[in-house]
Amino acid sequence: MNHSNIQTIPVGRIPRAPIRSTRLQTGLALLLISGSLLIVTLLASGQIPLQPDVLARMSLTVKIHVCAALFALVLGGLQFVLPKGRMLHMVMGSVWVLSMLVVAGSAFFIRDLFNGSFSPIHLFIIVTIVGLYRGLMPLIRGNRKAHGASMRGTYIGALLVSGALSFLPGRIMLPLLFGS
Repeated sequence: MNHSNIQTIPVGRIPRAPIRSTRLQTGLALLLISGSLLIVTLLASGQIPLQPDVLARMSLTVKIHVCAALFALVLGGLQFVLPKGRMLHMVMGSVWVLSMLVVAGSAFFIRDLFNGSFSPIHLFIIVTIVGLYRGLMPLIRGNRKAHGASMRGTYIGALLVSGALSFLPGRIMLPLLFGS
C-alpha cells in the first residue's frame, strides 16, 4: 500500500493574520470608553449625585444588573481597541461574556414594569443570549471575522440600545441620576 500521496496536517495553532480595526471603530471605542469612565468618575466624585431615595428603592437584582452592565460596557469598549487574538483579549472576552450572562440572567428577574410580568425590554435577554451564541460559535469554528462582527453587534444591541432604553420615562435610571 503506497501512502506517499497522503498529506499530513500539522497539529497545533493555525497561524492567522491579525484583524485590524478601522479608524472609525477605534474612535468609537475610545469615545465609549472615555464616556463610560467619565460617567463613573462623575458618579464617584459626587458631581452627578445619585438620588438616595431612588437607590434605596432599587432591589439587589437591579443593582447587580446595573453594575454588571456598566462593567460589560467598559470591558467591551476596551475589547474594541486592544489587540485581538492574544491572551489578554481571550481572558477579557471570557469575562465580558460572563458579565453579559449576569446582565441577561438578572434582567430575567427584573419585572418592575407591567405589574410584575415581562415587558418588551425583556426581549433583550434573547438578543443577548443569541448574540453571545452567534459570537462564540464562529470562534469555535475558527471564523474570527464572523466572531468579531457578532460580538460587536451584541455589544451595540444588548448594551448600547437597551442601555439607552433604560433612560425612558418610567424606568429607574432617569430618576436615579437626575431625580424624579
